[in-house]
Amino acid sequence: MAFVTIRIKGVEGYSRTSLDKDRLVIGRASTCTLPIKHTSISREHFALVKELVGGSERWFIEDLGSANGTRINDALVSGKMPLSEKDIVKAGRARLTFHEGTVEEAAAAIDIGSMDDDGGGPSGPVRKAGAEDPPEAVTCADCRGWMSIAHRLSGETMACPHCGKVQTVPELVS
Repeated sequence: MAFVTIRIKGVEGYSRTSLDKDRLVIGRASTCTLPIKHTSISREHFALVKELVGGSERWFIEDLGSANGTRINDALVSGKMPLSEKDIVKAGRARLTFHEGTVEEAAAAIDIGSMDDDGGGPSGPVRKAGAEDPPEAVTCADCRGWMSIAHRLSGETMACPHCGKVQTVPELVS
């Protein structure tokens, strides 16, 4: 099983949806398997397709002729392209993060992953979020460019998209 975390740029919050069919059509139309009601999304924008490859389930994405295209991370989708853990699908202002596993497993991992060895506190560095900071974003310690840490766990490492230096994701506190 797999699921996606869906968020819309400029809108607070997110939702998670299990990919419980072999083919899901994502778009603005109410007839889509997974409708996303936003004007930046085409009526039938893209499809997520599950196939059996070498005895294992594998997920793919294909653009359905959308007006502005579909991207995986920063690559424009052409034809059918494979999806990997934490790939970010960009369609209009929607951002869907692909996850292998189940929503329930992810929720349990976050609860456990937010604890240190003695069962309390965050597992990564702690940073107080500023009043003007974008939600789920931090500045790179090297180049001071903004990095999105949405859908990443505290203590995880990631490369800055601006300078490429590896950073540790902090736990943001209010």
